Amino acid sequence: MSMIWKSTTAIFLFVFLVSGNIIGQELLSVKKSEFIDNVPDRRSEFAQVKEAGDLYQKGIGYVAQSLNLFLNAHKLNNYNPELNYNIGVCYLIAGPKEEALSYLLAAQTEDAEISADIHFLIGLAYKYQNNFSDAIIHFKMNKEVIQQKKYKEHQELLPISDKHIQECRNGRDLLENSIDINLKLVEGNVNSEFDEFNPQIIDSSLFFSSRRGVEKDSRSPEDQKFFEKLFKSSTNNLSIKEVNKEINNWSENVNSTLLAKFDKEHFVFYSSDSGLGDLFFAEKVKGKWQLGKAIKFINEKDSRESSASLPLSGDEIYFVSNRKGGFGDCDIYYCKKDLHSKWSKPINIGGDINTEFDEGDVFVSADGSKLFFSSKGHNSMGGYDIFQSDRLQDGSWGSPQNMGFPINSATNDITYSEDENGNFYFASERSGGKGGFDIYCNKQPEPVVKEEVVAEVEEPEIPAELIPEVKIDVPLSLPLANLNSETVVLPETPVKQELVEEDFVYRVQIAASRKEMNPNDLFSRYKGGDVIDHLFVENWHKYTIGGFLTFKEAAQYRDACGVKDAFVVLFKGGYRLGIARRPFEAN
Repeated sequence: MSMIWKSTTAIFLFVFLVSGNIIGQELLSVKKSEFIDNVPDRRSEFAQVKEAGDLYQKGIGYVAQSLNLFLNAHKLNNYNPELNYNIGVCYLIAGPKEEALSYLLAAQTEDAEISADIHFLIGLAYKYQNNFSDAIIHFKMNKEVIQQKKYKEHQELLPISDKHIQECRNGRDLLENSIDINLKLVEGNVNSEFDEFNPQIIDSSLFFSSRRGVEKDSRSPEDQKFFEKLFKSSTNNLSIKEVNKEINNWSENVNSTLLAKFDKEHFVFYSSDSGLGDLFFAEKVKGKWQLGKAIKFINEKDSRESSASLPLSGDEIYFVSNRKGGFGDCDIYYCKKDLHSKWSKPINIGGDINTEFDEGDVFVSADGSKLFFSSKGHNSMGGYDIFQSDRLQDGSWGSPQNMGFPINSATNDITYSEDENGNFYFASERSGGKGGFDIYCNKQPEPVVKEEVVAEVEEPEIPAELIPEVKIDVPLSLPLANLNSETVVLPETPVKQELVEEDFVYRVQIAASRKEMNPNDLFSRYKGGDVIDHLFVENWHKYTIGGFLTFKEAAQYRDACGVKDAFVVLFKGGYRLGIARRPFEAN
């Protein structure tokens, strides 16, 4: 027996970009006849299904539009499994990511064989709801399906699933030990339905980058989102002002952002128009911004330098680069200024902070004592998490600490910065914002208002003879507790917590038939007294016994049950994953 999984013309490839979204994911083909299903009103809506698929193919910047068209079609046919699947994929890319779950579950309910990656996608959706335990279940089920069915074209999902499983375990630990911090969206017009990120407080103004735009604006060829633009907002004024229009020699067809104040006159900009990127100086000349020279002691010809930060002392600069020789794709580097104001060559900050995964968005505090950065490594709970490292007495950096909930989430959390008073800002893809990445800050506690102290007045005691006697009748039917009864202590049964929690069960299959077996034939095959479960799946009647928590227990029963060709199968609830020829790995 072989299970046939539906797919489109291409193999499913998952590429995790800087944003952490899934890109290159193929949608499923929605057949016109199955969508209309003899309902005339659905004919006009099917055109939107086709248009949605065409928009999706144009790039990530169009996925939100594609999603809206799919949702319109869903109003007339909410049972079509391919349509539900496509809506789930679009939500995972365009957000809100947690909204994907109900549609992916609906797709699987209507067609259990909808796709080979359905459990992987459901795992992602559970993860984005902070339901880490159920997410682990489906990532493990995804691995088991691929391994049992030997899907060679989906082998790349195995290590990715392992990474997500570890992130979910990190998430459970961090959620249980969340920190007491109140967050809020930055007020005013700073956030929008588009991406906002890289907040920086400079000279009492909040500078930030946004990928907002209108249809006529230029888009980046990399993802078809609008090019980044730089804005600023006064901390005392909720309005915003586009800075790009103030800058001379500035191209609109370029991704760029303000990163840090370099000294009294100069600032550091990141700019990219070719997929790579370099760091530049900028300064105000006669009240107008002037984009200056590239920072030669940092930039390399064939690498991308995408983030930079300096302490107030100005004697060192930290930056992120994907140059060769690092621990991962993007690492954190630094340069130091000597006594003659000459900058050193870039130095990798080291393997205690850099990992085999991406690091980014570096920020050093004004006094140089704290280093903040985003990373997909260490004990991240999903995508990029924000980490803090403290300066040690010898000048080196201590072990990075995950900043935990609520600063970090199961989505991407990036571009952390602080002002000199310790107020912090960062960008996050989490739900509850206006769309895409939004900028959050710490909510300052309300001022404590001292309550007026009122002197207590001693009330005069009422003589007992003046208090009326009140008689309360208790109905005879009211059950009364036995106060002398002993407390009953239930014995605890030791179990393997993760297996119970994730609901994996081994059973022994003793028979399978295209036609339902009658009891005489079934009991002549198996002469034991255990309950036989009957399951009809894949057009086969399958008969199994038991519910074992370990493969070893199931294998022992298989060998002793008296059925020579019995074998062990793995179930998750009522879902049969397949034959288990070896122990299922709990890790």
